[in-house]
Order: sequence, then C-alpha cells, then structure tokens
Amino acid sequence: MNWREYNEQGKGKNMSSQPKLTFEEASSLVMQHLKARNWDKSNSSRGIAISILLEASELLEYFQWQEEPVGNKQDLASELADIFIYAIQFAERYNIDIPLEIQKKIKKQEKKYPVEIFENKNEAERREAWLKAKKDYKKDTTL
Repeated sequence: MNWREYNEQGKGKNMSSQPKLTFEEASSLVMQHLKARNWDKSNSSRGIAISILLEASELLEYFQWQEEPVGNKQDLASELADIFIYAIQFAERYNIDIPLEIQKKIKKQEKKYPVEIFENKNEAERREAWLKAKKDYKKDTTL
C-alpha cells in the first residue's frame, strides 16, 4: 500500500481507531513519503544521525526539570514518530533490517542481563544486580 492509498482508505484519518500497521508497512510509508519529496537521498548519513539525536532531545525536553512530561501523549508520540522516521531512513541507507537487529540485540541483552538476577528482588537489589552485570560483561570491541 502506498501513501496515497493509505490516506484514501481513511487509515490516515483518526488513526487511533484504525488497524495497526506492521513495521514493514510503516517503513514503506516513511520511505515513500521521503522519496516523493526527494528527501531519501538529499540528507547526508551524518545529518540523519544528527537528526535522530535532535529529535530524541526534543522528546527529552518534555521531561526537563520533572519526572512527568509537560506535554500530552500526542506530543510525546509525535516526537517519537520523528525519531523513528529518521531511524528508518538511516536503516534504509545502510540496508539495516531493524526487526532483525532488535532480535539480535535482545539476545545479547539476555546474556548480559539474565532474567534470573532480577527476579524476586526489590528496586535497590535490581539496580545492584544491573550494575554488577554491566561491570562484569565483556564487551566485544573488535572491529
């Protein structure tokens, strides 16, 4: 489904009541949107990476000086969408399969932070277990 079909079918309107898109469908919509505007090639890889950080900083700004966000859920969702749009563009540029990389990263995290060390512990004990696991883990630094 392309961007125009998506909007014509009404999926672009009142999105909260619409069926959810798969990651592949969302990625395709992002890339179609970018390609239609020639933005898929006009931004440098460095610029895209910087934009991911800038958008993440905009999300963080909602929490400046407090634990609860200043904005509402839609404000936060909009900033998060910006982050994902740039991440999808970056992944497309380098032929990175995001779902596959997430799976691989979770497997690494499971080794680094086995669930058993966090079970049946209070917050302080979980933090101590996390710090110990982080310290003890030997990171692969080979290039």
